[in-house]
Amino acid sequence: MKNYIFLLLAALTQICCQNIPTLKALKKYAAVEKFNEDLYLMQVKEKRAMVIVAHDDDDCAMSGTIAKLSAQGWKIKQISFQAHASSRSDIKQPSELLYVAHEYLSANQPYRFGLDTMKVPYLPIPLKEIERQFPKEVIRAELLEKINSFQPKVLFSLDDIKGGYGHPDHVFISQLTAELFRNGETKAERLYQSVFTDHMEIEIVDKRLASKLKKWGFPNASDIANEMYGIDGMPEPTTQITITDVADLKMEYLRAYDEDVKKNLRKFLPYFEDFSASDYFGLFDREFFRVIQL
Repeated sequence: MKNYIFLLLAALTQICCQNIPTLKALKKYAAVEKFNEDLYLMQVKEKRAMVIVAHDDDDCAMSGTIAKLSAQGWKIKQISFQAHASSRSDIKQPSELLYVAHEYLSANQPYRFGLDTMKVPYLPIPLKEIERQFPKEVIRAELLEKINSFQPKVLFSLDDIKGGYGHPDHVFISQLTAELFRNGETKAERLYQSVFTDHMEIEIVDKRLASKLKKWGFPNASDIANEMYGIDGMPEPTTQITITDVADLKMEYLRAYDEDVKKNLRKFLPYFEDFSASDYFGLFDREFFRVIQL
């Protein structure tokens, strides 16, 4: 009987693990490009930063950098329309691991008109339609007040061209953040936009995720965004930040989310739960940014 149970468990383990790649196979998703290592953040004296995203988990590709800065004594606040609380009582809430605080935008009113009736709200829409779906001036005033009351020296967001993969929420808030920064309406000195390298975008988004979406019967937002906006992907990075020294904290942050969030994280961080933090972020050892400065 014991031998039977052992063989059954072994078989189940083999079935569960058969689709998990080796580290060598996983390497195809990691960046092959190299960029200059960022030096600016190490020189900032007033260590205050703000992460501005549509949904709290949109920071997944920059959370290693946030973890690194937090460990170096930075005070970092996250602003978003939506946030996800963990249902687990044995761990900290995700935002508590990296941020001194999280604040909502437009908590007392809908931030996007008709969102509750949209079947596929992640699909890209024309820029003119974005202007109609979001109460821009209300959100603009609220966001500017939050930025200037905290007075960050650095802002972090997704890119303002594609918003990662074309989600209208991403595009709207990233463009608004960039607008406030470029207009000199904040005291921030630089804006760091989280992006993938070309190789990562091709392998993770254009190939792997596109294949899964097709299998699941969902449209590919990234392809639609490229065609709609006349682009060929996210903007090119201008700098990289090595995050191996905070691998454990980044993994703890990602794993603190509930399953409904992690199923989305897996789309952009392939198999992150199937490896140790040191192995996974020894491979995905850098994060990439398009840095904008006045």
